[in-house]
Amino acid sequence: MKNKEEIFKLLRESVETPQESFVVKEMIRKVEGTMPPIETVSDTQKKFGGLKFYKGVGKNFCCTISIHRFIWTYFNGEIPEGFDVHHRDFNHDNNDITNLELVTKDEHKKIHAAIKSKRKPDKKSKFTCAVCGREYEAANRGNNTYCSPKCKKIAERACAAEMKICEVCGKEFSTSDDARFCSRKCVGESLKRQEVKTCPVCGKTFSDVVSKHRKHCSPECAAAALRRREIRACLHCGKDFSVQINRTQKFCSRECFYEHRRETQRMRP
Repeated sequence: MKNKEEIFKLLRESVETPQESFVVKEMIRKVEGTMPPIETVSDTQKKFGGLKFYKGVGKNFCCTISIHRFIWTYFNGEIPEGFDVHHRDFNHDNNDITNLELVTKDEHKKIHAAIKSKRKPDKKSKFTCAVCGREYEAANRGNNTYCSPKCKKIAERACAAEMKICEVCGKEFSTSDDARFCSRKCVGESLKRQEVKTCPVCGKTFSDVVSKHRKHCSPECAAAALRRREIRACLHCGKDFSVQINRTQKFCSRECFYEHRRETQRMRP
């Protein structure tokens, strides 16, 4: 012991720079088995060995390495592959070297699994499903409304549904989409229903299914409707121009369109 103290004294006296002083202090601590202090900066930050460690998503403080793994490496060297550093008292804030031990990953999992198995299981209570009315047992966590995901989906669809009136039978029904009929039977009846329409091109009357949006009596009249033109007045210059009926054109040329847009932008505040 006296020789050790003399060696430590000689080391301290041979120090010339702050860097050498730090190295000597760390060397003496490792030989004596004492730890440098872990400085607590805040609830989410700690300092050790000149490094800053921040609290992440888990319970451990991390930098490029978890603080407990860094402390083990500081005293014992590199951690072998396939091993974990375990807290003996299961307290992740107690990172003293005496509270740390090296175990394999499988042993580490078994240690924590054994602790979890000793915990008391959740107390189960009886509940009644709001959809199917079936009684079931579950842990009382405040969200026991439905007995299964299937019943939960049914309830969500019911909330999103709206009331509509069937176009065939006039019956009121609930649906969550754009349905127009209450049943397949009414869908079939709608395909049979006929109505008399008048062709806007030739004026001829023809019979067609109500559900279809057909306007012309024949493909020839439909093509002729696309070719029909009308005279409109340009919104910019007032000049008359010819355009197909189904078009939404409002200007006689592109020049008028761009000029009208520029004037509109100038008038804006």
